[in-house]
Parts: sequence; C-alpha cells; structure tokens
Amino acid sequence: MSAEITPILSPETSPTLLPQKLGWIPTWIVGRRYYATVPPADTALFCERQPDNPHDADAIAVYVPGGGQAGHLPRHDAAYLAPLVDRGIVRLEARLAGPDDPDNRTPIRLEVWAAEQVADLAGRSADTTEAVWHHQLLGLWQNRARYTHTALDAFRDEMRPLFHAGGLWPETQLFYRLLKGTVADGVAVAEQARQEELKRKAEEAERRLAEQLAECRTAIACKPCGPLLPFGHLSVLPLRAVRPTGVMPLASAIREGTAAITCRTETDSLCKLQMRVEQGHCVLAVQHEVLDTTLGRVRVLHDSVFAPGLVEKELLYVVKAERGSSKRRKPVFMADAVMPEPALPELPQEATGFALFRGVKPLEIVLFAHPDCAVAALPLLCMRSWHLKPATPEPSATEAFAAIQPIFLDTAFNINPPYISFTDSAPGVSGVAMILNKGLVYLRVEIKEDDTCEKKPICVN
Repeated sequence: MSAEITPILSPETSPTLLPQKLGWIPTWIVGRRYYATVPPADTALFCERQPDNPHDADAIAVYVPGGGQAGHLPRHDAAYLAPLVDRGIVRLEARLAGPDDPDNRTPIRLEVWAAEQVADLAGRSADTTEAVWHHQLLGLWQNRARYTHTALDAFRDEMRPLFHAGGLWPETQLFYRLLKGTVADGVAVAEQARQEELKRKAEEAERRLAEQLAECRTAIACKPCGPLLPFGHLSVLPLRAVRPTGVMPLASAIREGTAAITCRTETDSLCKLQMRVEQGHCVLAVQHEVLDTTLGRVRVLHDSVFAPGLVEKELLYVVKAERGSSKRRKPVFMADAVMPEPALPELPQEATGFALFRGVKPLEIVLFAHPDCAVAALPLLCMRSWHLKPATPEPSATEAFAAIQPIFLDTAFNINPPYISFTDSAPGVSGVAMILNKGLVYLRVEIKEDDTCEKKPICVN
C-alpha cells in the first residue's frame, strides 16, 4: 500500500497543485453489448456525464479517445459520482483492469482526480449524523497509510450495511469507495511480497540442494587403487574412498573394546544384539558380515552404523547362520566343471571397496570408509552370477573406472540426510549411501543388467 497521503485542498490552497490523483475505485464498464466500440488496453478512457440520459439522470458514459462510447459506469457508482462531477469537485478517467467477466462487464480502474472545487470534499458545516460520518471517513481516508489493508478491509465490512443503506453525502460515499482501491493496492503489494518471498525461498532451497548435491558427490568420490582382479568370468576393480568418515569396523571395535554387544532377544533363527559404542566413536557393521559369538555364528542382516545419539535404540539385527541346513539356498557348482568356484580376490591393503564388472558392464559398486569393511563385504561376490558365460572385451582398470564414474558424477539421487538414495531416481541404478561429517560411511549401488534372465545363479533348496 502506498504511504503517500493526498491532502484535501482547502479554498485557500494554490490552484497550481492541481491536478492530483485522489485514488481509484475497482468497478466496471456496463452495457457493453449496446455499443460497438471496444476499449483498448493501456489507454486512458475518459468519462462524461449524460444528464439527459432517459434511463438514468446520473448516467456517466465511458468513451474511447478518438472513438465512440464503450458503455457506462454502474448505477451504484454513478449515483454518488454524478453530483461530485457536476459540482466540479472531481473528474474521472478509466483504465482496463482485465478481460470481460461472464456478465459482459469490463473491469476497470476508475481513477478519481481532483477538480477545481476539490476543497468541497472537506465537508459542509452541519450538525447532523451525516456530517459526523463524513468527517470520520475523511479522517480515515487522509490517514489510511497508517493502517494495513486488512484493517481497512475489515472496517469496510463492518460499515458496508450503513453505506449501502443510502442517505450519506456523495463525498462520504466517495471516500468509502476509494478505500476499496486502497485495499486492492495493499492486497497487490502483499501478494507481490508473498510471490517474491516464495521465489526467494525456492531459490534458496535450490541453492541449498545444489550445495548438498555437490557435497554428496564429493563425499562419495573414489579412486581406483589397483588392477582388475579376476573372479570367474567377472572382474573386480579395487576402489578407495577419497573422503572416508572416521568409522571403525565392527569386529575391530569389539576387539579393541570400543564397542560391546549383548543379546537382547533371541529366537531359533533371529536375534537382536544391543550395541554400545563409546562416546566419540562410530562403528560400521557390514551386510552379511559373519561374527563368531557365544550365541554361535551370526550374520549381519544389513549395513548398520552405530554411534552415541545416531540411532535411537542402537540395535543390531543379525540372522543366525544355518550351517548344514538343507533349506539354505546357495549357488550350485558342478563337480569337475571346467569353471570351478573361484577364490575370492585379494584386495590391495588400501582398498575400501570394489566395483564388479562383467566385461565392460558394471554390475555393482560397494564403497566403505575402512578397508576392513571392504574385506568383510567380499563374500557378497559369491551371491553374484560369476559363472555366466564370458563377456568380452575385458576392460582395463582405466576403462573400468571410466565406466563407473558417471554413477558418482552424473547419476541423480535423493537426499535424506544422512542418507542418499539412488533408488527410483536413476533408471537402471539402485542403492543407498550414508554420509557423516561430509565424508563417506558406506555406499552400495547395483546396476541393472540387460540380460536379466542370466543375472541370478542357479540355486537349489
């Protein structure tokens, strides 16, 4: 809302201050269907009294400059404006405010300008209720910049029955209607501010997201740290995390006394172990890692990170290894086959992960913050279809690393701190990574194979 206050001219005021705009009223041009002239946009339309109009003695016509008549002002506006125009208190101009509405009315901004006798708007000398109301509205209109548009709109709602009942001076009704334009200006300013704030927030959110994406891509970056290692008809590329988070492998943490586990609940096949980690330490348990405990050999169900305050209950879910069970599903390796079950590759000492390839096609990437975690994850390779037919050509270590670089640099992912998820965001790629203190804890990514029918190993019960 504009803070400018237009004063009412007194008879002593110099006429050189004229003309000045008093305000505007949102209204319409009516009766358009009776006239062929179409009011143009961005053009000031002038308004002229038609006292001889047979249908309304207060009629005010709207004309297009250099053209014909476009219609009239509504009767309820003409009723109080006509006397003011006739007395030389105000003059009127109109500008289009939008397209025609369903009732064939053309919305306009009716601008009210001071004329030579504008000082008469100050009111008459009278001791009547009408005079009291006029001076109340005059004072409010002159000090309208002190109030918010919502307060002025609430006032108009309260006073609407009184002003629509009639009997008030035309000058008073003009101020009441001018307040509607003031309210509309306030609404427009508030909406513009709201849109600008929404834009600012959207830009800020986009900037933060871009920063998060950049930080995440930096955190999951890796480097090759050795040549390709054979694993049956597959190849394993050793990797090293560039920015690992300071975590300890589960087995090392237990041996050093940094972490301790106790049994919480146990069944024949599943047990929950409660993990306690010393303050200032972070421990990582790797999926399918096998531990020898007093409960027997147990296998970690999924990657789990433990640190004081990081997880609410700090529970490690493990599945008891089913040694010798006939129900256990496992790959079948034929006796005396040309391709026996291969030995697991031996990763370089500095490797914190690896990428699995079939020919030049990457199948899976696992990356951790600590080399021991990569070694613990190696048995997962036995779950892969290493015994498929050979794929050619076999890449070099440089070519293999180039093939997985887009996963780290370009693939889309969703951020839900401290996790990032590749699932449902990148076609053909699924997986998750965990980042703490802008460094990598672990990453697992699986790349879909085109020949999915050969993806799984032959299994028996």
